[in-house]
Amino acid sequence: MYRSLFNRTISCGRQWQKQDQGTRFRYFFYLFIFSSGLLVAATRKVDNKKPQTSFTEKEYKEYEEATGLKRRSKLIHGELLEKYNFYVVPFVHQDESIDKIVSKLPKDKEVKVIDPKQLVEQEIDDPTAKYSILLQDLRALNKPLVKGLITALIKQEINLYMNTRKGTFDTNFVIKNYPQNADEAIRFENTISDITKCLVLRYDINNELSKSKTENEQRLIKNVIGYFDVVNKNRYIDLNHDEMDDKLQEIVLEDL
Repeated sequence: MYRSLFNRTISCGRQWQKQDQGTRFRYFFYLFIFSSGLLVAATRKVDNKKPQTSFTEKEYKEYEEATGLKRRSKLIHGELLEKYNFYVVPFVHQDESIDKIVSKLPKDKEVKVIDPKQLVEQEIDDPTAKYSILLQDLRALNKPLVKGLITALIKQEINLYMNTRKGTFDTNFVIKNYPQNADEAIRFENTISDITKCLVLRYDINNELSKSKTENEQRLIKNVIGYFDVVNKNRYIDLNHDEMDDKLQEIVLEDL
């Protein structure tokens, strides 16, 4: 009887040891899995904090969409920066003022006047033009131009001019009634070129702006003037012809 009891005790002990070993094995196995999971999670967290220094084309497009950023390549760069100057006039009431500005620019350079309003009409009239359908739809729906469209039209016009015979010569560009909001000003300098001077026609701003623009449009144009004031590119001109002549002469001499 004692031997039978002893044998059962030994047998139970061995079973308990086997169960205990199995329990320990499972414990260490799960501990290993858990620790490995923590290590992987920590590694990913550290990797996510590292700045990404290279992208595939697909990754870059996804990054652009996620951040709103675009690769920017200026149309005018390198040696061309000395070849072309850009004078913008955010608001002008009469074309005679533009003619006056043009007459005071150096005669040894070509002059190209760009009127964004004319560019819009030209684009609409040409059904094969890049933005024709978009502009037709916006006009039909009586909707405002989308952000950046005016700058895109100006860039297109400058690019076309650069590929003409006149475009091979040094040129002063005068862009009338542009930019009329700070966003377009920044887009121009990001995608086309630095703006040489912003010519502010003081009389037109003080006396004509409120007659032809809404309060919001007035505010946006004045924001443009403020933007160029900050970067010291504004030049204020009075419409009195004698004073205008003298002031324009000073501005031209600054750029020689």
